Amino acid sequence: MWTRRWSGVNGGWAVEDRKTVLVVTPSLGGHYFGELLAGLTREIAGADGRLVVVETLPESAPRDEAGAPGDFATPVAWSHVDGVVSITTAVGAPYLRGLREAGRPVVLSSTLMPDFDAPAAMPDNHGGTFTAVEHLIGHGHTRIGFVGNRAQQDIRERYAAYVQALETYDLAHDPGIVFAAADNGETGGEQAARALLACADRPTALMVATDRNALGLMRALTEAGVALPDDLAIVAFDNIEAGAFSVPALSSVNQRFDEVGSLAGRLVLAAMRGEAVPSSVFTPQSVVLTVRTSCGCIAGGHRGEASVGDRSPVVSAELLRDELQDVLVAALLSGDDVVDGPTHDGVLVAIGTVEHLLTSGETVTEAQIGAVTLALRRLTSRPDTLRRIIDAVADYAERIVAPGARASASARVSAALWKLQAGAFLGQVEETETAIAEQYVVDAGLLDTTRTDPRTLDWLAGTHIKAAVLALWVDDPARGRLEIVGTYDSEHSLPDQVGSRIAVQSFPPAALIDLLAPQRREICVVVPVRTASHDWGLLSIVGAVDSTSTRETYQHWAGLLGTALESQRLQDEVRKSALYDAVTGLPNRRLFLERLTASIARHARSGTPFAVLFLDLDGFKLINDSLGHPMGDRVLTAVGDRIAHELRTVDTGARFGGDEFAILLHDIDPAGALLVAHRVQAALARTLDLDGPDVSIRASMGIATSSVDYASAEDILRDADTAMYRAKADEPGAVAFFDDAMRADALHQQQLHAEIHRALEEHEFEVFYQPIVNLASGRTDRFEALVRWRHPQRGLVMPDEFLPAMEESGLIIQLGYWVLDEVCRQLAVWGPRVVNVAVNISDREFWHHDLLTRVLEILARHHLTPDRLTLEITESVLMRRPEVALQMMHQLHDAGLRLHIDDFGTGYSSLETLHRFPVDAFKIDRSFLRSLASGDHTTELITALVGLGTSLGLAVVAEGVETGEQLAFLQSIGCATGQGYLFMPAVSNDDAGDLLDRDLADQPDETGNVVTDL
Repeated sequence: MWTRRWSGVNGGWAVEDRKTVLVVTPSLGGHYFGELLAGLTREIAGADGRLVVVETLPESAPRDEAGAPGDFATPVAWSHVDGVVSITTAVGAPYLRGLREAGRPVVLSSTLMPDFDAPAAMPDNHGGTFTAVEHLIGHGHTRIGFVGNRAQQDIRERYAAYVQALETYDLAHDPGIVFAAADNGETGGEQAARALLACADRPTALMVATDRNALGLMRALTEAGVALPDDLAIVAFDNIEAGAFSVPALSSVNQRFDEVGSLAGRLVLAAMRGEAVPSSVFTPQSVVLTVRTSCGCIAGGHRGEASVGDRSPVVSAELLRDELQDVLVAALLSGDDVVDGPTHDGVLVAIGTVEHLLTSGETVTEAQIGAVTLALRRLTSRPDTLRRIIDAVADYAERIVAPGARASASARVSAALWKLQAGAFLGQVEETETAIAEQYVVDAGLLDTTRTDPRTLDWLAGTHIKAAVLALWVDDPARGRLEIVGTYDSEHSLPDQVGSRIAVQSFPPAALIDLLAPQRREICVVVPVRTASHDWGLLSIVGAVDSTSTRETYQHWAGLLGTALESQRLQDEVRKSALYDAVTGLPNRRLFLERLTASIARHARSGTPFAVLFLDLDGFKLINDSLGHPMGDRVLTAVGDRIAHELRTVDTGARFGGDEFAILLHDIDPAGALLVAHRVQAALARTLDLDGPDVSIRASMGIATSSVDYASAEDILRDADTAMYRAKADEPGAVAFFDDAMRADALHQQQLHAEIHRALEEHEFEVFYQPIVNLASGRTDRFEALVRWRHPQRGLVMPDEFLPAMEESGLIIQLGYWVLDEVCRQLAVWGPRVVNVAVNISDREFWHHDLLTRVLEILARHHLTPDRLTLEITESVLMRRPEVALQMMHQLHDAGLRLHIDDFGTGYSSLETLHRFPVDAFKIDRSFLRSLASGDHTTELITALVGLGTSLGLAVVAEGVETGEQLAFLQSIGCATGQGYLFMPAVSNDDAGDLLDRDLADQPDETGNVVTDL
C-alpha cells in the first residue's frame, strides 16, 4: 500500500511505502496504557508500519487519573505521519483538528470528545460491567452497590452498565449504596470503605469500578471486621495481577486493553487506506470475567457469561478447554510473540498434556510433570506473560479434575505449576533488578554534569536503547525551531546531525524513525524535556512498550535530563558570573588578572610588550544620584560597549566594579598605549543616547607598561591605579603614566600602612585634649579629643599624616572605637569636673552598622551617662546619604548623645542640615577666622552664622581662635564658645586636668603654626 506524506522540506507530497502512525498518550507504561500500546504496536507492526509515540502528560501529574485534556500543543512529527491515534486525554480537540486539517485521519482510544467527532476504540465498559453484575445476581444478591470515581468517563460508563443490569433484572437502584472514590487507586477504595461502614443499610454485594479501588476497599473492610465474601461479595474491573494474590482473591472483569489498542490500530489503518470509517464507538468483541473467591465462588475460573441463580454452575470440559485456549492466546498476544501456527500448536499441546494428567486416573510421573512445565516454558520468553499463562493453567487444573481422579496427581501438578510460577516471579524480579541497574547507569550519567555533557546522550550507553536524538529549542519554543544537540546510536546507523536545525513538525528526524524494526515491536518515543521553570526541548528514543510496570522510564529520563541541563546552565552562569561582569558583560577583575598574568609570563619568555590602562569615570556618582541606578547601569553598559569597540580581539577590556574599568593591550609600546587611551576617551566623550537626558562621560586614566619589570599582575594593576589617581588629581579626564615619583609615593604609603598596623598592635596612639572655652569667662569644663601617634623614631606624628591612610584601609574604625573607649575612661577619672568631651566621627565610623551599639556599650562599661559624650560629624558625611543619615542621627540623639556639626559653612546644604538634623551645636570652621583680616565679607558671614545659631537655639563653637583680635570680635558678636591656640593647643590628659580652674583667655598671643586636628 502506497501512502502520501507531507514533506516540510519542499512543501509537497512525498510518496512512501511504509506507514507511520502518531500516537499521543498521557503515559506509556503500566497495565492500562502499556497493554493498550502493546496491542496498538502489534497491529501497526503487523502491517509493517511504525509508531511515533508522544508522551504528553507532565511528569508530576497523576498517572491514572484521566481528567480534562492537557494543554500540550507541540506539533511533533506532523510532517512524518500518515494517521493519528489519541489515547484518553492526551491532547485537546484543537490539536486533533489541526492534524485532521493537515490531512491526517484521527482515531480516538478510550475517550470521547464532545467537541471532536472521530472513530473511537473503547473498552467494553458496558459489557464487562453488565457481565459482572449478572454474576453477582447469579449468586442470589439483590442489593448490589457500586464504588467508583464517576468524575471519569470510563467509570461513568461502568456505572451506567451497573444501573442497566439492575433494571434488566428488576432490581432496585438505591443511590444510598453508591459510594464515591476520589481516585482510581487504593486510597479511593479506602475512602469508599469508610462511607460503606457508616451506611445503616449495607449492600450484600459490590460492583467496584477498578481493581485498585477494590484492593483498598477490601483491606479497609477486613481491618474493620467485615467477613469477605460472606458479609459482602465483590467483583471488580481490570484484572490486575495483584488481585489474584489478595485475600480473598479478587474476581474481576478481564478487559483485554491490548485488544482496545489493537482495535484502534485497525481503525487508523483502515482510515489511512482511504476506507470510510464512521465516527462511531467500536469495542472489542470478547469480555471475560475472571472468577476467584471474592464474589463467593468456591473455585476460580473464567466466565464469558453468568449462570443466573446457580452459585456453582456446571461447565463442560470442552468449554473449559476453549476458555483456557482463549486465555492463553490472549496472554501471548500481549507479550512479545505472535501467535502463529507453531505457537498455537504449542498451546494445544500444553492444554492436552495437563488435561490428560488430571483426568486419566493414571499415575503421574516426574517426567510427565516435567513435560508440562517444559511445554509451558516454550510458549513465551517473557516472565510476565508466563505468569499469566501459569495462573490460567492452574485455575484450569483446579476445575478440570474429574470425580474420582487421584488427589495426589492434582496436588503434584499444582505444586509444579506454582513452582514454575515462583520461577516466573523470580524472572520478573530479575528484570526489575536489570531495570534498576539500568536506571542507576542513567542517574550516574546525568547527575554529574561536571564531568559529562548531558546533551551528548552518552549516558544512554549501557541501556537497552537502540538510538536516540536530543533537540533543544532555538529561542522561543512557540517558534517551533529545534537544534539537534546530541545523538546516541548503538548500531552506528544514524547520520551525523548534531548542529542541524529542523522544524518541530519534522522531529524526530526521519533517519531515526527509519531505524524502527516492526518485527521487534520497536516504537519511537518522544518526551518533552522540561523543568518547572524551563522548556528545554524534545528527546526521542527508539524503545519498547513496558506493560508490566507503571514506571515511566523514558519520561523519568527526560525529567533527569531537564534537571541536568538546568544544572549545567546554572554552572555556566556561575562560571560566567565568576569571570564576567553582570552589567556590562565584560571580563571581571578575576579574568583580567588571569590574562594579565599570562601577558607577564609571555613577556618574560619572548619579550612581547604589553600595557595596562586603568580608568575611572569622572562624575559617575552624580549620574547615579540624579538619574537613578538603573540609568547608571545603562551608562556602564554603554561605556563597556564603547571600550570593547575600540579594542582588538587580542586585547581585553574589563570592569572591576563601580565605575572602574581596566584595559590590557597586547604587543604594544607606551606610545601605542597612549594612542589607545586617547581613542577610548574620545569614544566615551560622545553623547550617550539613552532615551533620556543627554549624558557624556569623561574618564581619567593611568597607564602602566611592561617597561617596568613586574613580577605579578596585582603589582602592575596597582601602579596603573596609582597613575589614574594622579591624573584625576591633576585634572579630571587626564592621562598619566606611572613613574618613579609615583612608585616612591606608593612605597611610602605601603610602608605607612604597615607601620599603622604595628602602631595599633603596640598601642602607640594617644588621645590629646583641646579645651573648648567659654569666651566670656575664659574657663573650660569640656574638651575636644584629638588623636596623636607617638612614633618610636619620629616622635609625635600629627593626624593629617596617618588619618587619610587609616580611612582608606578601614583601620579608622578600630582606631575610632579605641579613642571613644579612652575618652570615656578619662571622663570617669575626671568625674563631674569635665562636663563633656567631643569626639570626631569619621566617614567610615558613622556608616558602620553598629556605631550606636558600640558607643552605648563603652559608656555603660565606664558608668557614664550619654550626655557626657558629644559626637562631631561633618556635613560632607551627612550629605552622602541624607535620608539614611537623618534616621541615624535621630537614633543617636534619642539615645542621649550630644551631636555637633563640624566644619560648618564649608559647603553642602548647611541651612538644611541645621533645620532637619537633630544637632545641639555647630562649629564655625577655622578658615573663616583666618579670613577676618582679608577685607572680604567674612565679618558679616561669621556674624550671620552666630545669629543663625542663636535664632535656632543652637550653641556655636568657633574653631581656630589664635589672636586677641579674633577673640574680641567673637565676643562682640555674641559667640559663646571657642577653641584654638590662643587658649591652649591639644595637651595630654594629665595636663588637661590642670586647665579646669584657669582663665584660659588670659594667655600670651601665640600665632604659631596652625595644626590640623582630628
